[in-house]
Amino acid sequence: MFGLFSKKQPGCPIDTNTRLWMEQAFVWLVQEFGQDNLLTKPMLFPTTEHFPFPYDGSLDSFIQTAHIVARQMEIDLETINLDLYNESVQEIKNDLGFSLFTQPDETSETPLTAGLYFGKNAAGKFDVFIEKYNLQDPEKLVATLAHEFAHIKLLGEKQLSFNDESLTDLTTVVFGIGVFNANCAFREIKNFRVRGHSTLGYLKQREWGYALALYAYFRQEKNPDWIHHLTPNIRSDFKKSTSFIYTNPDKIFKEKYNPGKQS
Repeated sequence: MFGLFSKKQPGCPIDTNTRLWMEQAFVWLVQEFGQDNLLTKPMLFPTTEHFPFPYDGSLDSFIQTAHIVARQMEIDLETINLDLYNESVQEIKNDLGFSLFTQPDETSETPLTAGLYFGKNAAGKFDVFIEKYNLQDPEKLVATLAHEFAHIKLLGEKQLSFNDESLTDLTTVVFGIGVFNANCAFREIKNFRVRGHSTLGYLKQREWGYALALYAYFRQEKNPDWIHHLTPNIRSDFKKSTSFIYTNPDKIFKEKYNPGKQS
């Protein structure tokens, strides 16, 4: 009878197996890239303080943005062969013989690739290509650069011998850039010409909310000021995730992941 008036415990916004994978992956990333680094590295935000130049979509502002993202991820931009491509008309080829031919249709449900990572070329530099449409959207540009540079951290620096795109997304969180990638994960598009949505990355919207909540929990930031940089939908998922984490501290980072199914 009295149970009718008991307060319902907050549930986790993502399924259990995905949660366990994410927690295990997060711990692995912290071990690989340093706990002190995670605790002390300032986050990167879409502010003039962190991007102190007028962004105008030019090649110069693209390179300046890439320098900032690379520095945040502890990568020397000089080790990267960074270039732009137009997916609608161009063949992408690197010195190792990889090629990509594309011809997308505006009405196609298949999204354009935002960026490409090919590993090291014959000159010993990491080939990273960014679709030039990203220059129109600085937040998406940062998110795309962060994801492609995360490939360098995992594959290029030989932390992994195989590609894992979800883990690559999660790496951006550990390096303090997750706000950008989370915000770009799902966007509604409403204008006089188009109504719909756009997506970016491999983690789903709710998974980004949980990933950022884990990040804040690890840094002991229960109500971080930086959540005002999140879009309303991501902020909502972050708060739900945070409520679950603080209600279940005995579970977080302590349960084992069963690799039966990973979303």
